[in-house]
Amino acid sequence: MGSQREPATSHKPAMHWDFKEEKAFIAFLVTYKSEARDIMSFKNTVFTDAAAHINNMFPSQKGAPKSQSFCRSKWATLKRSYNAVKNIKTLSGFSWSDKNGISLTPETSGAWESHIKVSALKFSLGMV
Repeated sequence: MGSQREPATSHKPAMHWDFKEEKAFIAFLVTYKSEARDIMSFKNTVFTDAAAHINNMFPSQKGAPKSQSFCRSKWATLKRSYNAVKNIKTLSGFSWSDKNGISLTPETSGAWESHIKVSALKFSLGMV
């Protein structure tokens, strides 16, 4: 007979961001913009301070309290999303609305699929 493992009981609550928390996080980082250089890369101390700021502003937040590493990860995700939208806005044949996102039609869907494939390849090669 094989041994049975006991179920893990120390699961950490998942981290969660709502829109108000994201907005407060970005506003906080804007105050440190001069330290971020041209590539908008912040030092760990800024993310530590941002986590404390968000945790103080939103004491009843959903999920686990924010941490330095989670704030750094969130910032990386926000930057990737921003750069993706910025790229889409420059593509010929596509339009973007901050309210509705990209506008795809049957005529532009093939070009969009090609764009996604090229973007995925660039990402996998570390070119993005």
